[in-house]
Amino acid sequence: MINEQAIDWDAIRCFVAVARRSSLSEAADELGMSIPTISRRIDGLETQLALKLLQRGPRGARLTEAGHAILQVAEPGARQLSQIARRARALQEGPNLPAVRISATESVIADVLAPRLDRLRAQDPSISIDLEVSNDIANLNAGRTDVAIRMVRPAEETLIARRLPVIRLGLFASPDYLKGRDLDRLVLSDEHLVWLDRQYGEIAENTWLKAQGLEASIRLSSSSVRALLNAAVEGVGIAPLPAFAARKAGLIEVPHRAMPERQPWLVFHRDTKTNPRLQLVRDWIVTCFKEEILDP
Repeated sequence: MINEQAIDWDAIRCFVAVARRSSLSEAADELGMSIPTISRRIDGLETQLALKLLQRGPRGARLTEAGHAILQVAEPGARQLSQIARRARALQEGPNLPAVRISATESVIADVLAPRLDRLRAQDPSISIDLEVSNDIANLNAGRTDVAIRMVRPAEETLIARRLPVIRLGLFASPDYLKGRDLDRLVLSDEHLVWLDRQYGEIAENTWLKAQGLEASIRLSSSSVRALLNAAVEGVGIAPLPAFAARKAGLIEVPHRAMPERQPWLVFHRDTKTNPRLQLVRDWIVTCFKEEILDP
């Protein structure tokens, strides 16, 4: 017989993280644990429940039939547990408040938020900000991030997502690179492209590149948008960049078939909606976007 009071809720949290990501290593990154620790916790849970929940192998972790059934009731409980850390942060008061952690893409942090931090400090000098470059929603779910800016709207019921101004993408190059070229007759397949690497997967820019049949024209790839921008400034090639950042760097837009736009979302936890300190930070983020994106 299973003792309900003896259920290891930390093991439940580990199981849910692995089930959600189909990977022990990714779950370990999300939870800040080692892979052996997570594996032991799940082994203990399976022993306690007398059920095989996961099939683990070199290609990842796959839910068993029993695992699917347990996940349905375990996932809501794990979400409630993760809210404890967030609720504690929201209730903190006093002079030694922790820094507000904002998670966003590299270009948003470098070009939209960081240059305007003085305006936020002018409204509240006591606020400290931690800017985290990340595209992962996991840290937000785990309570390690207070506010996130994401290019995909999250589906979690515990999160609120507010639409920010659309970011237009374009192909840009330096005046030196384009010198002597007729922009109206430019054939992209004959040019040097600098592009985002495969780390980002099937994002809009990479899908567009494949549709145009231009993968063979890539001469430099990087996971850093800042690296692509700097390479374009130095004349290495043509790069897909946010229009606001490229224009500020003095780059010239190359005529082409329109690239997809990126829709950013301001994402935060529902239980921090009325926190005055976080409200101030969120309002500041909205103002930053309006100034940079709508009025560059």
